[in-house]
Amino acid sequence: MRKSLEYQKLNGLFVFCNKCRSDINGKSQKAKNCNHPIESQSYKAVVRIPNSGYDRRTKILVARNFEDAVLEFVNFKKEVKNPFINSLKTIKPAKTNLLVELMTKYIDFMNDEKVPHHMKKHLTHSHIQTTKVFLQDLAKFLKANGFNLKTIELKAITDSVVGKYCEFLESKDYSNYTYNAKIKALRTFYNYLIEKEDYEIKNVWKKVKLKSEKGTDESISSEDFYGLLEVINETDSFDQIGKTRRNMYKPWIKDLIKLKAYTGRRNAELFAMKWNMIHFEDGNPVFIQSPNIKINRQQNNFDEKDFQFAFVPVADELSELLDELGLRNHLNSESYIIAADVLTNRKYLEDFASKSFTFFFKRLKRSYSRQLKHFRKTYITQEDSFINRRISMQHSNYQTTSKHYIDRKEIAKDMVKQGFRVFPKQGIE
Repeated sequence: MRKSLEYQKLNGLFVFCNKCRSDINGKSQKAKNCNHPIESQSYKAVVRIPNSGYDRRTKILVARNFEDAVLEFVNFKKEVKNPFINSLKTIKPAKTNLLVELMTKYIDFMNDEKVPHHMKKHLTHSHIQTTKVFLQDLAKFLKANGFNLKTIELKAITDSVVGKYCEFLESKDYSNYTYNAKIKALRTFYNYLIEKEDYEIKNVWKKVKLKSEKGTDESISSEDFYGLLEVINETDSFDQIGKTRRNMYKPWIKDLIKLKAYTGRRNAELFAMKWNMIHFEDGNPVFIQSPNIKINRQQNNFDEKDFQFAFVPVADELSELLDELGLRNHLNSESYIIAADVLTNRKYLEDFASKSFTFFFKRLKRSYSRQLKHFRKTYITQEDSFINRRISMQHSNYQTTSKHYIDRKEIAKDMVKQGFRVFPKQGIE
């Protein structure tokens, strides 16, 4: 089976790999190193524009065999060489190569501006803002090192510049997670330019080696959980954030923390939970049918009939909490379970809850920190230990659970308690 498109030497016609983003015909090292399938290859025409010095026009051809490629190449060459034909054609606006302009265009793309409906990503505001900050960090670095942000082009970001930026990031003593996040954001930006905007560039950020990251599997102990509930109160609950003094206590914050601990759902889903999502059997609550907001957003599911759901069992702890909150008085109610009086700007509640948890957790004076999100890891760890079937009620792919959510320290302790062995004792069949 042929591994590359047929080719005969013809000035201006090349075989191009859309994965490597380089010409692969001939005896160059790039051509030798390319192992991508033939489906990734195309014929490419490069024709010099008359009386323009070294300016050229490039076109990826439709043809899939050499004979058709030659005919298409000849027609393209006539088009470029003949000014009259060129004047009759609609001229596409020239693509900018200015780095700052492309950064702005990328943020617009992330915000789904002028993006076809089926290609919209519906990214969260926080993710877009974080990416924007990471791009601005690079721009500030370039400016501090003598580059003019008004004129700097993509081609100026060479391996040398990338290396100096990585060295700069390391000097800031960022955590490995933050360092990796900044590099990944730039990789994704360049992938957008290559795959969505058809820029014939290499992703220089792919060469950067990411730093090792410890497992994100920290959970919250029962001691921390009950201790936290005890220290949450209105006494001295103000925090100084910049020039603003902010009250970090809300009457519902304890209930929110309990709901998070007993369901393991994401913050957005907790604040979207309503009483009518609770399902009953024989008069008793059995599960909460909670829309999986993250997955539905990723799949552009905004019609309830297309929703994917998580089914949260109403175990003893959750049942007791719901009773405390007035379950019997809210049967089939469309009111929110948490902060029912706040009907708009529920996103604010999500952000506040995370900050409030962090504020009160500091009162425990631990030698470590925890975040509200760690309750999700705690729940999934206990779920995995209880079910022990290599499945998850939270994820469709168990590998996601295993990689990001299982607290292996807790699993190890539980295995010891249960008398786990690889081999039975001698003399025992």
